[in-house]
Amino acid sequence: MEMNQNSVQEQPAQQIITDATTNIEAQGIISESAMEYQSSLSENSLRYNQGEANAIVNYLTKEGLFDPEYILLFGSLAGGTMHSEAKCYDLLLVVRNQPAYNWLQAKRDLRYKLPFRWREITYTNLYVCPWNYIESHHTPFLYYAHQQGVLLYCKDSFYFRRPRRPCNFAAAYCDAKSYFDTFKPVADLLMNLAQVGSPKYPSEIRWAAFMTSQAVILYYKMLYYVYHNEPFDHDDPVILHERVRTLSTELMLLFDDTNAEHNTTLACLKSFTQKAFKERKFMLHPFELKEHMARIVRMGEIVTKYCEKRLKLYKSMSEE
Repeated sequence: MEMNQNSVQEQPAQQIITDATTNIEAQGIISESAMEYQSSLSENSLRYNQGEANAIVNYLTKEGLFDPEYILLFGSLAGGTMHSEAKCYDLLLVVRNQPAYNWLQAKRDLRYKLPFRWREITYTNLYVCPWNYIESHHTPFLYYAHQQGVLLYCKDSFYFRRPRRPCNFAAAYCDAKSYFDTFKPVADLLMNLAQVGSPKYPSEIRWAAFMTSQAVILYYKMLYYVYHNEPFDHDDPVILHERVRTLSTELMLLFDDTNAEHNTTLACLKSFTQKAFKERKFMLHPFELKEHMARIVRMGEIVTKYCEKRLKLYKSMSEE
């Protein structure tokens, strides 16, 4: 969803304090329904650290990384439909000009500037979308972000409005369900083929390693598509995991590399994709391969569960 945009003249911008309803109303930059939503949210205890959120917004807007029209905090921290299962700042940044960095680089830099030990909520998801994409796409992901999200930042020159009508959940359900039904059997088949006969010989191990590496890519892409109704344009298992990891804490437990548990499965599978083709003497210990395959089988179960849960949500919304 990140696309190159033509540069535009920089406009003055100001930050919006989410619980200062009177301040927002005086600025007159969001709709009446948005102000009512902000007011109702401020009456309840905030689900996030407001000072921390403001620091993240200041970093994203004043460090030259992005020049967003507006920034929305959406998902469970905003009191809306859950996106990340882990407690996480899910942020939608809408831009007109080409950013200096992509979402992954910005997350890394944010970690350097605001280390985890200084933060109450350590995880951050950045979704950088060009304005023309927002205008031409009406997916559940964008609908929930704009309808339920908290407006953390908006330019003076931009008029932010909540969606007046819901998106076409019936079409979104059919699209996501078709993608899920198409690629889940393929990923499952790859894993079944990889495990046939408990690979022991070099040719069997090469085949099994490659099939497993392809299955993990399909599982991740399937999960991303169901949540976003948009394909993810990368085949690196490590980057795919970074993009969707907070959607399921089970995936984080399964694959995150920590000080307590050294987990190299995704990095190994990334290398298998290339080495199984290019290295004539490619070899792997059967026990190590079996360990990687067991994790991917479990991953398939987790992804299936969360995809079906999301599809159920779309279907229920389409029937209302």
